[in-house]
Amino acid sequence: ERARQQDVVLDVELGVDLAPAGAADDLAATVDYEAVCALAHEVVTSRPFQLIEAIAEQVAAAVLERFEAAEATVRVRKPGALERWGVPYAQVEVTRQRDG
Repeated sequence: ERARQQDVVLDVELGVDLAPAGAADDLAATVDYEAVCALAHEVVTSRPFQLIEAIAEQVAAAVLERFEAAEATVRVRKPGALERWGVPYAQVEVTRQRDG
């Protein structure tokens, strides 16, 4: 199964105060979502992972390190992993907070 690259689907939620960006309608006052996606892709493709849990932990840590977010929730789904059981995907979710 691990002999070939497998698809995973990520959801990343950031705990960020969006009020300043919403009030000012200012792109500079919010999170660069494209940069978040690029970072998640960079983490996922940086090395072979054995567990989707490890992907979730690494993405959460990287996001908190690079962006001004109080917390990050990362969901990782692996489509087809449990197909023979009639389950569409395996999924894990982690929520991590910034230290301090």
